[in-house]
Amino acid sequence: MTELEHDVEDRLPVIQRLGIEARVPTMLEAMRPLYAALPKNENGELGHGAVRYALYRLFRQMHAWLVNGLTPSGQPWSTSKSLSDALDLKVPMRVAGLFKEHLDKSGFNLAETAFLAATLEELIFEEAIEKLNQSYDILGLGRENPLPWDSVKDVLEVYMMIYIFDSDKYDVHDPAVRLQIKDVYPNWPATQRFIRKQMREVTHKADGLLEYVEAEHIVTQMAGRYGQWQDIECRELKQTLLALESHCQGRVELGDFHGSALGDGKWQFEESGDYLRQLGSLDETVKEKPSVIVPNYIDSPSNYISTSETYAVVCFDECLPLLSSLEKAIGGPAASPKSIASHVKVLTTPSQREPRELPLYLLRHLDGIAKVHRGQVPLHGRLFAQFMHHAFPRECQYPAKSGTTKPMFPTESEAETGISSIATEFEMAASEAAMNEAHKAV
Repeated sequence: MTELEHDVEDRLPVIQRLGIEARVPTMLEAMRPLYAALPKNENGELGHGAVRYALYRLFRQMHAWLVNGLTPSGQPWSTSKSLSDALDLKVPMRVAGLFKEHLDKSGFNLAETAFLAATLEELIFEEAIEKLNQSYDILGLGRENPLPWDSVKDVLEVYMMIYIFDSDKYDVHDPAVRLQIKDVYPNWPATQRFIRKQMREVTHKADGLLEYVEAEHIVTQMAGRYGQWQDIECRELKQTLLALESHCQGRVELGDFHGSALGDGKWQFEESGDYLRQLGSLDETVKEKPSVIVPNYIDSPSNYISTSETYAVVCFDECLPLLSSLEKAIGGPAASPKSIASHVKVLTTPSQREPRELPLYLLRHLDGIAKVHRGQVPLHGRLFAQFMHHAFPRECQYPAKSGTTKPMFPTESEAETGISSIATEFEMAASEAAMNEAHKAV
C-alpha cells in the first residue's frame, strides 16, 4: 500500500475502505496498458491532465460513464479543468485534499491512479444506494426486514425510473406517472427484463424473500452494467444514421438528417443547425452542403441515456477499443509513422471488417504529425485523433479545434444562448430544400 492510500484510508469509514480495497485490483489491471502509454511528468508519473484522461478513459470503457469533471469540454486535456472538479463532486473534502496535494507534489503512479479510480467508483455507487433508499421510501417499504421478490422488483423499477428520467419532467412519486411509463419510454419492457436478469444473477433465485443488502448488490451491478446493456440503442441509432449516409463515410447531409425527421418521423433527428454546431457535430467544410458527423452526434449530450449530479450514461465510444489496441501494441506515448501504420492497418471494426493497406493521404498525415514531433507521432493529441477519424470515420469522432465547441444539454444551451436546440419544421424543410438545390448545381 502506498503512503497516499494509507493516508486516504485513515480518513474514510471502514465500509468505504473495504469497498475501495476490493475494487483496486480490477482498476489496476484495466488501467495498466493505458498508464504505460500515457506521457509522464519529470517524476515519471502522471500529471493532472494525464490522470484526468486516464480516469475518463477507464470509466467510459468499463461502464459507459461520463463522469463530471473528467471531460475536456472542448478544451485540451492539459489546459481544461483540473482534476479538482471531479474530486469536489463526491470525494469528502478531507480526502480530496490529500489526493490534490500528492498530485501537485509529484503526480500519480499506476497504483495511486488505480486507487483514485476505485475511490471514485465506490463513491459513485454510493449514489446508487441513495437512489435505492429513495425508491424504498417512495413505495413506503421498510429496509429492516426481508421483502418478497416481487416487492423488491417494484423497488428496483422505481430506482430505474429515477435513474433514467429527468425528475423535473417525471415525478415518480406519483403512481399515475409510474403507470404511464411505457407511454413515455417504449423501451421500458426491455428495461424490466434487464432488472429481472440482474436480480437473478445476484441472488441466484427468482422468488422468495430478499434482504436489503441483496438489493444493494443488485443496484450496484445495475449501475455498472446498464451502459453496456443499453448500448444496443446506440447501435440502432448509428445504423439509422448510416442508412442516410452521403457519399462521404461517417457523414449525413443536414438536409437528409432533417428530412428524415419531417418525412419519416425520426423524432431524434430534430436538432437545429446552431445546436449541432455548438456540439461539434456539424461539418461545414462545404458551406452549401453542411453534414452531421455521425460519431460526434452519437456521443453528444442530446443522446445521453441518463444523467445524475455525478455522471451521465452515454454510448460506448467505438474508437476507444481501437486506441487501446494501439496503446497495447506500442507500449508508450508515441511511435514512428511506420510503426503506427503497421498496427492501424490490421485494426478492424463492424464497418472495416478486413485488414487493409492505408491510403497515401493517411500515411502523409502521419508523416506530417511526425515532422513537428521529432519524428514521432504522439498517440493522445488532436492531430492523431484527426488521423483516427479519417481512418475510421464511422467510429472515431472528429476532434474540433480548441474552444470552437461547447457541448451542453439542450436545456442548458437554450438557457445560455437563447437559441432553440430543436429546429422548427420550417428550418428543417429549408435544410432539405437547400440540399436539393446544391445537388442540382453540381
